[in-house]
Amino acid sequence: MTLTGLPLQFLKPAILAAACLCTSLSLQAAETATVDLGNGLYAFRYDGQQSLFLVGDDRVIATDPLSKEAAKAYKAAIKKVTRKKVTHVAYTSSFFNRVPGGKELAGRRGEYVAQENCKANLQATPHPDAVLPTRTYTDQLSLDAGDASLEMHYFGQSYGTCLSVMIFKPANVMLVHGLVIPPSARVPDDPTIANYYLHNMVQFFVYVEELAAAEGVTQVVGSVVTEGEPLAPVSLVTDQRVFWDTLLRIVEVEYNKKTPAQRIPKTADMTALEGYEGYDPEHVGTMMRRIYSLYRIGR
Repeated sequence: MTLTGLPLQFLKPAILAAACLCTSLSLQAAETATVDLGNGLYAFRYDGQQSLFLVGDDRVIATDPLSKEAAKAYKAAIKKVTRKKVTHVAYTSSFFNRVPGGKELAGRRGEYVAQENCKANLQATPHPDAVLPTRTYTDQLSLDAGDASLEMHYFGQSYGTCLSVMIFKPANVMLVHGLVIPPSARVPDDPTIANYYLHNMVQFFVYVEELAAAEGVTQVVGSVVTEGEPLAPVSLVTDQRVFWDTLLRIVEVEYNKKTPAQRIPKTADMTALEGYEGYDPEHVGTMMRRIYSLYRIGR
């Protein structure tokens, strides 16, 4: 039996190969979703990452484009919600897994906003797909969208050197990229904590708590996709501060006892850390040796 002039035994491998190729391509496609958080605020999800966009009277303010590919899907997702254009792209940081792709999202006429250190970072270590900030701020900035606004605040080195704490109004939702991730306080995924400025970490969280109270923030949202509800009570900021305070104090106690860095994970009492999401003794042990350097040589 033949089909299109070829023996069937030759067609079967070709058909199977094509089927496998289609399956492979479908598995590689990034998962996307849009979540309505209320009051004009939406979360765009792409391959485990999450950015936010705020729909105002006559414009859209979007956070991190993520990448060129993600930004194309991001823009398409926004168009399904509103016909209003993205006029502002606000960077949470200068990290390469967050800032590339701005042109795909807001074009050449868009305004790209970040804390001033982010611009310096991207000038010193540029990314080919990242648009340099066209507008920067030092301590705080408000982006108006009519009946909605995005407030950006800087409290010094924390997760990177230019992290913006963002508040979206009227939703009264806060975003602290990389540091506060619903639904619960957690151990950082990277045990080397390479981008964490430990000398300022606890004080940073104190400032964020004070800001939340002053601005009437009720909920927080994360920048990565996790199981469960995307929003959590603002008390999560305090819970995460307690984690860092506890971890730093444990290492400080051992340092003052002159415990060698390599022995701290074996001698320190980690009981207070065991209930945190992502807790693993080896993981935390690596973090403790890194924190030891803070007390040995300073910031």
